[in-house]
Amino acid sequence: GGVPELVGRAAELVPYGNAEALARTVVRLLGDPAERARLSEAGRVQAAGWPTEDDTIAHVLSVYDELAQPLATGRVR
Repeated sequence: GGVPELVGRAAELVPYGNAEALARTVVRLLGDPAERARLSEAGRVQAAGWPTEDDTIAHVLSVYDELAQPLATGRVR
């Protein structure tokens, strides 16, 4: 899990530490304006589906509230 699921088809991923793969990918994208445009649009679409900062904060606070309930009632699971 992680980055591939987060970016979907909105990015070109290369193996960590593989400078040759990174260079090949950059050179390929420099020569392919249509693919750069596709990635740019896909990135906007992908990011539009992510939760906002406020949504994330609200979710984290709700988890904390849920976890704190047993402590407030004296009944720890």
